[in-house]
Amino acid sequence: MLIVLVVFVVLILVAGVVSYLLIPAPASVEITGVNFQSPDNACGLEGATDTSWYNTTTGTSFVLSYLISGPNATSWNGTLACEISSINTTTAGFSITGANVPLSIPANSTQTLAFTVNPPGSAFTGVLTLVLT
Repeated sequence: MLIVLVVFVVLILVAGVVSYLLIPAPASVEITGVNFQSPDNACGLEGATDTSWYNTTTGTSFVLSYLISGPNATSWNGTLACEISSINTTTAGFSITGANVPLSIPANSTQTLAFTVNPPGSAFTGVLTLVLT
């Protein structure tokens, strides 16, 4: 009886190892940069870019954060107050959650805009587009 039990346990272990080795690894998600779009030019961010690379896998979300100040003032040295009301993405398969918006930024100061990027369920390499209002 003990021999049957040992053989059964060994078979279970072997089956577990084989199935683990045969399961494909999650697909790679490589973000080669971030483009900011803002129809109302929230905080002067229309056309801003982040050229950093971000690597993750499908199903693995990650947090991005940016220090944001208002647009440059024209009549004095400093920045204007501004607000970011919302953030989303137009990049297929991605979504944005957990953003700390609305985010009010007083004149001549900086605030952190933070949010979670949820990648698509399939491999991706390219630019992530964020839309701010």
